[in-house]
Amino acid sequence: MIAALVLIALIGAMAAILLLVRARGLLSDHPQYRLVALAARLRRHTEIYRPEGAGPFPAIILLHGCGGPRGLTERYGRLAAANNVIAIAPDSLALRGIDYEAAVKTVCTGARLRAPERAGDVLAALEIARRDPRVDSRRIAIAGWSHGAWTLLDLLTLVADGKAPTNLFHLPHRALRGVRAALVFYPYSGFPARSRIRNWARGVPVEAILVEGDMVCDETQSVAVFERQRAAGAEIDWQVWSGVTHGFDEDNHLPGSGLVFHPEKVKAAEAAFTDFLKRRLIA
Repeated sequence: MIAALVLIALIGAMAAILLLVRARGLLSDHPQYRLVALAARLRRHTEIYRPEGAGPFPAIILLHGCGGPRGLTERYGRLAAANNVIAIAPDSLALRGIDYEAAVKTVCTGARLRAPERAGDVLAALEIARRDPRVDSRRIAIAGWSHGAWTLLDLLTLVADGKAPTNLFHLPHRALRGVRAALVFYPYSGFPARSRIRNWARGVPVEAILVEGDMVCDETQSVAVFERQRAAGAEIDWQVWSGVTHGFDEDNHLPGSGLVFHPEKVKAAEAAFTDFLKRRLIA
Protein backbone atom coordinates (compact mmCIF):
# COMPACT_ATOMS: atom_id res chain seq x y z
CA MET A 1 0.00 0.00 0.00
CA ILE A 2 2.77 2.40 0.97
CA ALA A 3 4.71 1.51 -2.17
CA ALA A 4 1.66 2.26 -4.30
CA LEU A 5 1.18 5.64 -2.63
CA VAL A 6 4.86 6.49 -3.14
CA LEU A 7 4.58 5.51 -6.83
CA ILE A 8 1.49 7.69 -7.28
CA ALA A 9 3.28 10.59 -5.59
CA LEU A 10 6.31 10.16 -7.85
CA ILE A 11 4.15 10.05 -10.97
CA GLY A 12 2.36 13.20 -9.82
CA ALA A 13 5.64 14.98 -9.17
CA MET A 14 7.03 13.99 -12.56
CA ALA A 15 3.85 15.20 -14.26
CA ALA A 16 4.10 18.53 -12.45
CA ILE A 17 7.74 18.92 -13.49
CA LEU A 18 6.88 18.07 -17.10
CA LEU A 19 4.10 20.66 -17.14
CA LEU A 20 6.47 23.27 -15.71
CA VAL A 21 9.15 22.47 -18.28
CA ARG A 22 6.64 22.72 -21.10
CA ALA A 23 5.30 25.97 -19.71
CA ARG A 24 8.83 27.36 -19.72
CA GLY A 25 9.18 26.34 -23.36
CA LEU A 26 12.15 24.07 -22.70
CA LEU A 27 10.67 21.24 -24.77
CA SER A 28 9.72 23.54 -27.61
CA ASP A 29 11.39 25.08 -30.64
CA HIS A 30 10.19 28.43 -29.30
CA PRO A 31 11.04 29.02 -25.64
CA GLN A 32 8.86 31.56 -23.86
CA TYR A 33 10.16 34.82 -22.45
CA ARG A 34 8.96 37.86 -20.64
CA LEU A 35 8.72 40.80 -23.01
CA VAL A 36 11.63 42.73 -21.52
CA ALA A 37 13.89 39.66 -21.66
CA LEU A 38 12.99 38.93 -25.29
CA ALA A 39 13.58 42.58 -26.21
CA ALA A 40 17.04 42.44 -24.61
CA ARG A 41 17.92 39.29 -26.59
CA LEU A 42 16.51 40.70 -29.83
CA ARG A 43 18.34 44.02 -29.44
CA ARG A 44 21.64 42.21 -30.08
CA HIS A 45 20.31 41.18 -33.49
CA THR A 46 18.66 44.46 -34.47
CA GLU A 47 19.91 47.18 -36.79
CA ILE A 48 18.72 50.71 -36.10
CA TYR A 49 18.88 53.42 -38.76
CA ARG A 50 18.74 56.91 -37.25
CA PRO A 51 18.30 60.38 -38.75
CA GLU A 52 20.65 63.20 -37.81
CA GLY A 53 19.64 65.13 -34.72
CA ALA A 54 18.39 64.51 -31.21
CA GLY A 55 14.75 63.78 -32.00
CA PRO A 56 12.39 62.54 -30.84
CA PHE A 57 11.52 61.01 -34.21
CA PRO A 58 8.71 58.72 -35.33
CA ALA A 59 9.79 55.12 -35.86
CA ILE A 60 9.01 52.20 -38.12
CA ILE A 61 9.64 48.50 -37.42
CA LEU A 62 10.88 46.60 -40.50
CA LEU A 63 10.11 42.86 -40.68
CA HIS A 64 12.17 40.87 -43.19
CA GLY A 65 10.99 37.91 -45.26
CA CYS A 66 11.61 34.23 -44.57
CA GLY A 67 15.21 34.34 -45.83
CA GLY A 68 16.31 37.12 -43.52
CA PRO A 69 17.18 40.80 -44.10
CA ARG A 70 19.43 40.19 -47.17
CA GLY A 71 19.90 43.93 -47.77
CA LEU A 72 16.21 44.69 -48.13
CA THR A 73 15.59 46.10 -44.66
CA GLU A 74 18.84 48.06 -44.88
CA ARG A 75 17.67 49.82 -48.02
CA TYR A 76 14.29 50.71 -46.56
CA GLY A 77 15.89 51.54 -43.23
CA ARG A 78 18.20 54.07 -44.80
CA LEU A 79 15.28 55.48 -46.77
CA ALA A 80 13.31 55.93 -43.55
CA ALA A 81 16.24 57.66 -41.85
CA ALA A 82 16.59 60.01 -44.82
CA ASN A 83 12.97 61.01 -44.16
CA ASN A 84 13.57 61.68 -40.45
CA VAL A 85 12.09 58.37 -39.28
CA ILE A 86 14.03 55.92 -37.11
CA ALA A 87 13.94 52.41 -38.60
CA ILE A 88 14.27 49.37 -36.34
CA ALA A 89 15.08 46.16 -38.22
CA PRO A 90 15.18 43.02 -36.04
CA ASP A 91 16.71 39.82 -37.46
CA SER A 92 14.44 37.00 -36.32
CA LEU A 93 16.68 34.38 -37.90
CA ALA A 94 19.90 35.52 -36.22
CA LEU A 95 18.03 35.58 -32.90
CA ARG A 96 17.47 31.84 -33.30
CA GLY A 97 20.77 30.94 -34.92
CA ILE A 98 19.13 30.13 -38.27
CA ASP A 99 21.35 30.73 -41.30
CA TYR A 100 20.09 31.45 -44.82
CA GLU A 101 20.37 27.88 -46.08
CA ALA A 102 18.46 26.53 -43.09
CA ALA A 103 15.87 29.29 -43.42
CA VAL A 104 15.15 28.40 -47.06
CA LYS A 105 14.61 24.76 -46.08
CA THR A 106 12.60 25.28 -42.91
CA VAL A 107 11.27 28.82 -42.41
CA CYS A 108 10.31 29.44 -46.04
CA THR A 109 8.54 26.07 -46.15
CA GLY A 110 6.58 26.74 -42.97
CA ALA A 111 8.24 23.94 -41.02
CA ARG A 112 9.75 26.34 -38.50
CA LEU A 113 9.20 29.83 -37.10
CA ARG A 114 5.60 30.37 -38.07
CA ALA A 115 3.95 33.74 -37.62
CA PRO A 116 2.36 33.20 -34.17
CA GLU A 117 5.85 32.67 -32.73
CA ARG A 118 7.60 35.44 -34.62
CA ALA A 119 4.81 37.84 -33.61
CA GLY A 120 6.52 38.05 -30.23
CA ASP A 121 9.55 39.51 -31.98
CA VAL A 122 7.38 42.37 -33.23
CA LEU A 123 6.22 43.19 -29.71
CA ALA A 124 9.84 42.99 -28.55
CA ALA A 125 10.86 45.38 -31.34
CA LEU A 126 8.12 47.76 -30.21
CA GLU A 127 9.55 47.54 -26.69
CA ILE A 128 12.99 48.43 -28.09
CA ALA A 129 11.46 51.43 -29.84
CA ARG A 130 9.58 52.65 -26.78
CA ARG A 131 12.71 52.47 -24.61
CA ASP A 132 14.73 54.56 -27.07
CA PRO A 133 14.70 58.22 -25.92
CA ARG A 134 15.02 59.37 -29.52
CA VAL A 135 11.77 57.65 -30.53
CA ASP A 136 8.41 59.40 -30.29
CA SER A 137 6.49 56.41 -28.94
CA ARG A 138 3.18 57.96 -30.01
CA ARG A 139 4.18 57.71 -33.67
CA ILE A 140 5.19 54.18 -34.66
CA ALA A 141 4.42 52.14 -37.77
CA ILE A 142 5.24 48.58 -38.78
CA ALA A 143 6.13 47.28 -42.25
CA GLY A 144 6.58 43.66 -43.28
CA TRP A 145 7.60 41.73 -46.36
CA SER A 146 6.30 38.22 -47.19
CA HIS A 147 6.85 36.16 -44.00
CA GLY A 148 7.24 39.42 -42.08
CA ALA A 149 3.91 40.61 -43.47
CA TRP A 150 2.25 37.33 -42.45
CA THR A 151 3.71 37.81 -38.97
CA LEU A 152 2.40 41.36 -38.72
CA LEU A 153 -1.13 40.42 -39.77
CA ASP A 154 -1.18 37.41 -37.45
CA LEU A 155 -0.12 39.70 -34.62
CA LEU A 156 -3.19 41.85 -35.25
CA THR A 157 -5.40 38.78 -34.76
CA LEU A 158 -3.57 37.70 -31.61
CA VAL A 159 -4.02 41.13 -30.06
CA ALA A 160 -7.69 41.16 -31.03
CA ASP A 161 -8.14 37.76 -29.34
CA GLY A 162 -6.12 38.73 -26.28
CA LYS A 163 -3.62 35.92 -26.93
CA ALA A 164 0.13 36.07 -26.45
CA PRO A 165 2.50 35.04 -29.25
CA THR A 166 3.88 31.58 -28.56
CA ASN A 167 7.31 32.90 -27.53
CA LEU A 168 5.92 35.22 -24.84
CA PHE A 169 4.42 34.31 -21.48
CA HIS A 170 1.85 37.10 -21.65
CA LEU A 171 0.37 39.56 -24.10
CA PRO A 172 1.43 43.00 -22.84
CA HIS A 173 -1.21 45.53 -21.85
CA ARG A 174 -2.11 47.81 -24.76
CA ALA A 175 0.31 45.84 -26.91
CA LEU A 176 -0.05 48.07 -29.97
CA ARG A 177 -0.14 51.45 -28.24
CA GLY A 178 1.42 54.13 -30.39
CA VAL A 179 1.17 52.06 -33.59
CA ARG A 180 -0.47 54.28 -36.16
CA ALA A 181 -0.47 52.08 -39.25
CA ALA A 182 0.91 48.97 -40.95
CA LEU A 183 2.29 48.42 -44.45
CA VAL A 184 2.61 44.92 -45.92
CA PHE A 185 4.28 43.75 -49.12
CA TYR A 186 3.15 40.48 -50.74
CA PRO A 187 2.02 38.78 -47.49
CA TYR A 188 1.46 35.06 -47.08
CA SER A 189 -2.27 34.53 -46.47
CA GLY A 190 -2.63 30.79 -47.04
CA PHE A 191 -3.18 28.13 -44.38
CA PRO A 192 -2.48 28.44 -41.44
CA ALA A 193 -2.55 32.26 -41.48
CA ARG A 194 -4.85 33.39 -38.68
CA SER A 195 -6.20 36.32 -40.74
CA ARG A 196 -8.20 33.82 -42.75
CA ILE A 197 -10.52 33.12 -39.81
CA ARG A 198 -9.75 35.63 -37.05
CA ASN A 199 -10.32 39.39 -37.10
CA TRP A 200 -7.65 42.05 -36.73
CA ALA A 201 -7.32 44.42 -33.81
CA ARG A 202 -8.98 47.72 -34.58
CA GLY A 203 -7.18 51.03 -34.65
CA VAL A 204 -4.27 50.03 -36.90
CA PRO A 205 -4.99 50.88 -40.56
CA VAL A 206 -3.36 48.43 -42.97
CA GLU A 207 -2.03 49.18 -46.46
CA ALA A 208 -0.81 46.45 -48.80
CA ILE A 209 1.05 45.96 -52.06
CA LEU A 210 0.38 42.60 -53.71
CA VAL A 211 1.86 40.97 -56.79
CA GLU A 212 -0.38 39.69 -59.57
CA GLY A 213 0.18 35.98 -60.22
CA ASP A 214 2.35 35.62 -57.11
CA MET A 215 3.82 32.09 -57.22
CA VAL A 216 4.95 32.19 -53.58
CA CYS A 217 2.16 33.98 -51.73
CA ASP A 218 -1.04 33.71 -53.77
CA GLU A 219 -2.38 37.25 -53.93
CA THR A 220 -5.96 36.03 -54.43
CA GLN A 221 -5.88 34.58 -50.92
CA SER A 222 -4.71 37.93 -49.56
CA VAL A 223 -7.49 39.73 -51.42
CA ALA A 224 -10.03 37.32 -49.91
CA VAL A 225 -8.59 37.99 -46.45
CA PHE A 226 -8.64 41.75 -46.99
CA GLU A 227 -12.24 41.70 -48.19
CA ARG A 228 -13.26 39.64 -45.17
CA GLN A 229 -11.41 41.95 -42.78
CA ARG A 230 -12.92 45.04 -44.39
CA ALA A 231 -16.41 43.54 -44.05
CA ALA A 232 -15.65 42.97 -40.35
CA GLY A 233 -14.75 46.64 -39.90
CA ALA A 234 -11.00 46.78 -40.52
CA GLU A 235 -9.42 49.72 -42.32
CA ILE A 236 -7.53 48.10 -45.21
CA ASP A 237 -6.48 49.36 -48.65
CA TRP A 238 -4.45 47.42 -51.20
CA GLN A 239 -2.93 47.57 -54.65
CA VAL A 240 -2.11 44.68 -56.98
CA TRP A 241 1.00 45.31 -59.09
CA SER A 242 1.48 43.49 -62.38
CA GLY A 243 4.63 42.67 -64.31
CA VAL A 244 6.69 41.72 -61.26
CA THR A 245 7.34 38.63 -59.14
CA HIS A 246 7.25 37.96 -55.43
CA GLY A 247 10.27 39.62 -53.84
CA PHE A 248 10.74 42.01 -56.76
CA ASP A 249 12.55 44.45 -54.43
CA GLU A 250 15.19 41.93 -53.28
CA ASP A 251 18.30 41.89 -55.46
CA ASN A 252 19.96 38.58 -54.51
CA HIS A 253 17.54 35.76 -55.27
CA LEU A 254 18.75 32.19 -55.67
CA PRO A 255 19.28 31.13 -59.30
CA GLY A 256 16.32 29.14 -60.57
CA SER A 257 13.96 30.51 -57.94
CA GLY A 258 11.78 32.24 -60.53
CA LEU A 259 11.97 35.45 -58.50
CA VAL A 260 13.27 38.52 -60.34
CA PHE A 261 14.64 41.80 -59.07
CA HIS A 262 12.87 44.69 -60.82
CA PRO A 263 14.77 48.00 -60.44
CA GLU A 264 12.01 50.19 -61.86
CA LYS A 265 9.36 48.74 -59.58
CA VAL A 266 11.76 49.09 -56.68
CA LYS A 267 11.67 52.83 -57.26
CA ALA A 268 7.87 52.69 -57.19
CA ALA A 269 7.95 50.62 -53.97
CA GLU A 270 10.35 53.06 -52.35
CA ALA A 271 8.10 55.94 -53.39
CA ALA A 272 5.09 54.13 -51.90
CA PHE A 273 7.03 53.47 -48.69
CA THR A 274 8.07 57.13 -48.43
CA ASP A 275 4.51 58.27 -49.07
CA PHE A 276 3.30 55.92 -46.33
CA LEU A 277 5.81 57.42 -43.87
CA LYS A 278 4.78 60.96 -44.71
CA ARG A 279 1.05 60.31 -44.44
CA ARG A 280 1.07 58.04 -41.38
CA LEU A 281 4.00 59.30 -39.30
CA ILE A 282 5.25 62.68 -40.42
CA ALA A 283 2.15 64.65 -41.41
